Amino acid sequence: MDIKAENIIEFLDKVAPEKTACSWDNVGVMVGDRKKDIKKVLVALDCSLEVIKEGIEKNVDMIVTHHPFIFKPIKNLDYSNPLARKISLLIKNDILVYSAHTNLDMADFGTNDTLAKKIGLKNVEGLIPMGESTYMGKVGGLEKEVKFSDFIDFIKNVLGSEHIVFNGKFNESVKKVGICTGAGADFEFMSKAKSMGCDVFITGDVGYHNAQIAEDLEIKLIDGTHYLTEVIVVESLIELLKKEFEEIEFLKSSVNGQTLNIV
Repeated sequence: MDIKAENIIEFLDKVAPEKTACSWDNVGVMVGDRKKDIKKVLVALDCSLEVIKEGIEKNVDMIVTHHPFIFKPIKNLDYSNPLARKISLLIKNDILVYSAHTNLDMADFGTNDTLAKKIGLKNVEGLIPMGESTYMGKVGGLEKEVKFSDFIDFIKNVLGSEHIVFNGKFNESVKKVGICTGAGADFEFMSKAKSMGCDVFITGDVGYHNAQIAEDLEIKLIDGTHYLTEVIVVESLIELLKKEFEEIEFLKSSVNGQTLNIV
């Protein structure tokens, strides 16, 4: 049976419903024809220029991303604008782009769920309620209490990072962990994690003032970076899609989308 883009879109909307996305978000089809036949799909965190070039080189029919390819309204398609040039490339090569963002953050197999499983959290609960049964972020316990210094090394290994930015004392202990993948280092998220008994909070995009808030709340803070805390969902998404569509070839993007590096 021929698989259409709309078949994949309907499945994704079932497991990560578009209606659960935050009101400010933009999810769903970004570019392309829902009726086109699909044989090969590239899955990536972002639909960057490098990812689009990779898709063209690998002759894919569709790109599925976590971050919205189009986020703000577009006033024109002037090719001096990088986004307009990327849209042009996608249209010329007949590649459909579908994005699942905050709805994927909150899905059972989404970014936060994937990170919680990789860390090995037990008795996992939702952090911030976003609807009747959806939550942004997770809270759970470790198998046993560990030193913060050992936990940092463990998280570096989980995320595949050589460096970790953190706030807290090495010799303190960690038992309960709060997470919000991407960017969740604000008072609402960290104070809720603290009130739920968390010793440490893991997120990305941590700034100077975020760390001050963590100090005031007396909760340790780890910046795993926006990219590394979320790119892990790509493999989870591919695994899920492969089980549903055995006829389709799903490829993990080989592009390293980390935009900030530490030497």
